[in-house]
Amino acid sequence: MQFRRAKIVCTLGPACDEPEVLGKMLEAGLDVARFNFSHGSHADHAARLTRLRDASKKAKKAVAALQDLCGPKIRTGRFPAPFELVDGTDVTLVEGDKTTSEREIPIQYEGLAADVRVGDRVMFDDGKVHVRVLSVVGDAIQGKVEQGGGMRNNVGVHLPTRTMRIGPLTDKDKEDLIFGLSQGMDYIALSFVRRAEDVKLVREIAEEWGQPTPIVAKIETPDAIENLESIVLASDAVMVARGDLGVEFPPERVPVIQRQIIGVARRVRRPVIVATEMLQSMTQATRPTRAEASDVANAVFGGTDAVMLSGETASGEHPVLATSMMSRIALEAEQSTFFDHNPPYAAGRATGIPEAVARGACNSARDIGAKFLVAFTQSGSSALHVSLARSPVPVIAYSQMQRTRRRMALYWNVLPREMPPLQDIDGLVNWANGDLLGSGLASPGERIVIVFGSPIGVSGSTNTIRVHVVG
Repeated sequence: MQFRRAKIVCTLGPACDEPEVLGKMLEAGLDVARFNFSHGSHADHAARLTRLRDASKKAKKAVAALQDLCGPKIRTGRFPAPFELVDGTDVTLVEGDKTTSEREIPIQYEGLAADVRVGDRVMFDDGKVHVRVLSVVGDAIQGKVEQGGGMRNNVGVHLPTRTMRIGPLTDKDKEDLIFGLSQGMDYIALSFVRRAEDVKLVREIAEEWGQPTPIVAKIETPDAIENLESIVLASDAVMVARGDLGVEFPPERVPVIQRQIIGVARRVRRPVIVATEMLQSMTQATRPTRAEASDVANAVFGGTDAVMLSGETASGEHPVLATSMMSRIALEAEQSTFFDHNPPYAAGRATGIPEAVARGACNSARDIGAKFLVAFTQSGSSALHVSLARSPVPVIAYSQMQRTRRRMALYWNVLPREMPPLQDIDGLVNWANGDLLGSGLASPGERIVIVFGSPIGVSGSTNTIRVHVVG
């Protein structure tokens, strides 16, 4: 049985609403399902979450649900119909949510005219359309189209040279967040994070609602890069959101910034997801471009914990093929001689007992040729520690907590499995021994390294290593 280390995040949408398609995506490699709250109603997302839980139960596979909040993104209003902006056309940008003219672009941002200057470049739809500001008269901004393209309702608007006066959560975000918490989402992704306080605000809201939930900070703005380390430390995981990074920064900077974010995440021990346009051509094609395949592989070589599909699975023509292809590329990269099994970010001094124990378990597994590293965990912390220490062998993470098993689906090289509510370590070891044999995962005589916290069942108490011979 082949174990893929890097995890796969797939965005759900109309393309995979059929239960049969979703089930095949789980078989193909889906580990984490992303719910993009920039699109769809609460009813849409609730129905998709129900289908996901049903498919997960049927496949007997733990799958995490990640709620991706819109964040304070500025968007255009509504037009009578989609239309083309032609290079050199004069247009007027106004505050508002709708218009009746193709020469007028409504932008849903109060105080727009006060925040732009003559000469600024306003970008639409992830940088596909550029308008240069010629003058500002009252609340109206006169501009000229420098790079034309299609214009439609609710596309993103960027002012790369300006910091906008807007809070970390919109009213819609707050409503969506409370809905996600009520539905039991396993992760919350916060868009357009600018400082650590943005993450702390979401954490406080989740805790006030009695649903403490891990937070994924999406790094996609210049402010986030400037405050990168404090944001990563405040978060439970981070996402390299390359779509908006590619608008805020020149294209040649994005690969460098990606490596920077991964490096900081690895150093301060947080999982990291690389996202956006990884297999974009597969929204229509049945095979990726060579550059896309290299992009996925290089993210794996670079140390990412997970890679993500967006439109490829949400609205593309081949969601199952795209999922399978990403899994195959990641697995091929991990099995190559170029994959670093002893990365430099796993070196250095451990910062606490759980981390030191996890590193010791990884070293022991390597030295004795163990088949697996086994973690017994209540909260998932034991599994996370050995994942971040980059276990040289697959990690079988046993937990009696269903939500913990789902959250561990994001952890690099971790296979979550259910265990009974036993409280003595000998009973747990004997049970795991039988489970590994019965499932065909291990054979008699093979060694496993076990890591757990003592006393059993106390969250965050990872402090013990044990070697066991399966039999």
